[in-house]
Amino acid sequence: MTARPFPTSPAAPRSARPALLLALLLASAIALQAPLHADGPAPLPAAEVQTLLKEAARGDVFALEAVLPRIDQPRLARLARARIAAARLDHGEALRQLEPLLAPAADSDPTLLLLAWPIAADASFAAGDYAGAARATAAWGKLLAAHGDPDGRTQDVSQFHAVATLLARAQPQRLLGLAPEAVPTRRDKVGLTRATVTVNGTGQDTVLDTGANLSVVSASTAQRLGLRMLDGGASVGSGSRDAVPTRVGIAERLEFAGATLADVAFLVLDDAQLEIPIPGGYRIDAILGFPVLRALGRIRFGADGTLAPEAVGAAADPAAGNLRVVGSDLYVSLTVDDLPLSLHLDTGAPQSSLSARFAQRYPERLEGLQRQTQQVGGAGGVTARQAALWTGARVRLDGRETVLPELSVAVEDSADVATRNLGILGGDVLDAFSAYTIDFARMRLELGEPLAPATSAPGGAEPDAAGTGHPENPAD
Repeated sequence: MTARPFPTSPAAPRSARPALLLALLLASAIALQAPLHADGPAPLPAAEVQTLLKEAARGDVFALEAVLPRIDQPRLARLARARIAAARLDHGEALRQLEPLLAPAADSDPTLLLLAWPIAADASFAAGDYAGAARATAAWGKLLAAHGDPDGRTQDVSQFHAVATLLARAQPQRLLGLAPEAVPTRRDKVGLTRATVTVNGTGQDTVLDTGANLSVVSASTAQRLGLRMLDGGASVGSGSRDAVPTRVGIAERLEFAGATLADVAFLVLDDAQLEIPIPGGYRIDAILGFPVLRALGRIRFGADGTLAPEAVGAAADPAAGNLRVVGSDLYVSLTVDDLPLSLHLDTGAPQSSLSARFAQRYPERLEGLQRQTQQVGGAGGVTARQAALWTGARVRLDGRETVLPELSVAVEDSADVATRNLGILGGDVLDAFSAYTIDFARMRLELGEPLAPATSAPGGAEPDAAGTGHPENPAD
């Protein structure tokens, strides 16, 4: 789903294969620090690099990677390498690149610090270093207060900081064991993928959602599952509201698809916040988010309704992959017709869509398209937005192609939420193939063979699956 709590990646990075990991880190560091060639393209102006860094924070890391050899200003090059390393889930390299800029004695320009601290926050949160994320968001917030907030980020950063501070009080998620086994999944009435997860010994029907930065449960479900509630509260952004109050609960043990995890964090929302008013009623009691799914390493979702972790093959350079991570939001490189885009990979979204940011950047793509008012459901209720309908859009990625009968493009944001990324890659594209596999080691989304076109998803309010919001990116 889109718009989740920044809870980016409570899952601590997978250890294992230290020799291979070291080799990958060295190869990545060498690639990231390649010098400019004397006969290469002209260096980029500083202002353009700063714009690319800001766009990378919204998910378009691939564009930044493409121009890295043209960044000749040392501090901006460090920022670029840090953002790219964080996007490849290389937390250590990201912080190493940032260290000279963030050191107490450093004489850093506030403009650069306003680019650096978000990278530190994203990388730390994704690695389960919540104390580090809390420190980074505190410094980020102080900078915004002292030097202005032209992008309107103060509330986002405050939410992000509150969630990180809460999570820092608990042990980070740990993978105790993994003996991969296939598990059945099903589509519910609005097209979301569900499976049974065992939490503290109790089975729980759960939505599977890579777009949720943290796992989520309703308050009544948290009580039934025996989650340990942390003191204090926070709020998170939502696909249908700016802020939704939340608490954090910890599952001592979670079992799914042959994986056993300890200290799994859940956002705990009031039951009413997870009820979406569509015909016949609809409610979500639990969502399994990015941190748990990432812990599985490599996951295959089959069109036959099975989910199975798979063994990770020979080491590959993550730079060659088509996935990147900003916080805990996955982004995939693809093209829509002839237009290269980086879209948020959201297995909790039944339909793909493009955002108002896309409409602002490419207004010519909306000329002549039919317009309509759409209802978008999420935590906190339903909100309305104006959208254009792009018919016959050709989506191409991983060497595969499918044509969408209809692709929604938000013409403007709702009154409650400002969307920061360019859009979502959802189930309508993923389900057009015999399988899709998310490989976190190779940072790659792989697609199976194309299937015959399927019928469209049920009508009604378009669910934002979790609708749980990312404190940094309230409507990703």
